[in-house]
Amino acid sequence: MTYPITCCQAARRRAGAMFSLSMCSIVALAIAMPGCAPRARSQPDTIRVVSLAPSLTEIVAMLSGTNLLVGRTSACDYPPEVASIPVVGGFGTPSLERLASVRPSLVLDVDLEDESIGRKLRELGIRRERIACRTLADIPAAIRTVGRLLSLEDEAEKRASEIERQVAAMEKEIASLTNKPSVFVEIWNDPLMTAGRNSFISDIVRLAGGINAGDDAENDYFRVSGEWVVNKNPDVIVCLYMSQSNGVADMVRKREGWETVKAVRNGAVYDGFDNNVMLRPGPRIMDAVIALRRAIGVIK
Repeated sequence: MTYPITCCQAARRRAGAMFSLSMCSIVALAIAMPGCAPRARSQPDTIRVVSLAPSLTEIVAMLSGTNLLVGRTSACDYPPEVASIPVVGGFGTPSLERLASVRPSLVLDVDLEDESIGRKLRELGIRRERIACRTLADIPAAIRTVGRLLSLEDEAEKRASEIERQVAAMEKEIASLTNKPSVFVEIWNDPLMTAGRNSFISDIVRLAGGINAGDDAENDYFRVSGEWVVNKNPDVIVCLYMSQSNGVADMVRKREGWETVKAVRNGAVYDGFDNNVMLRPGPRIMDAVIALRRAIGVIK
């Protein structure tokens, strides 16, 4: 049975409707006005980094950014905690498919063997930054660049400045040295390879108090002959590779025709270095210099 609505009931309903409409208008106005609406807490986008160079991986880790790494190369083996990070390819030779699968927002490299990969990254909307990290002078700048890209500027400035201070102190120390020994750095034995003056190796030989025998060449790394080494007659020979058979230094000492070389005659042929430190221009630069100083023996 339907009951008729009285005038009083109708009036009350009209008043209730008008009150509800007024409240809706007030809420809508409050939301529209700047500063009145409740603010949603903004969350910064998480940076997802892939490093395609061991030196850059070390820099990211040094800046306490390991948690941002989602991909690395098979050559990126330091610090040990990066072992759990997915491998997306080799040094400078990433697999585009594997790289894309980790969904990076930033890819760092020093060089790519195939530059078309860089173009494809841009097409996929992935930011790619090439960072120079080949010489001693590049290292502090590379640290600052990585720090800026990862929003870790303060730590980067601290670390870069510390390396610059250490290098300056070493430069001052070697400035007064006389009779610096000539150092032949054997990068590989077959073919025989060494480092030129534009290389990271030349930088650390100089800071260690020696003169790089290959500084006549502008190349960073180049082939030489056994006769070239004999004619250079270096005071020290440093071997930066490993042999599968005998010790490298012993193998060098037994080379035919090298018995006249001063380094061989005086027992100044050295191996057993941590090549990942010696051949990697990165934040462990001072460890490399110290190791070479011990071998050369000019600065105690």
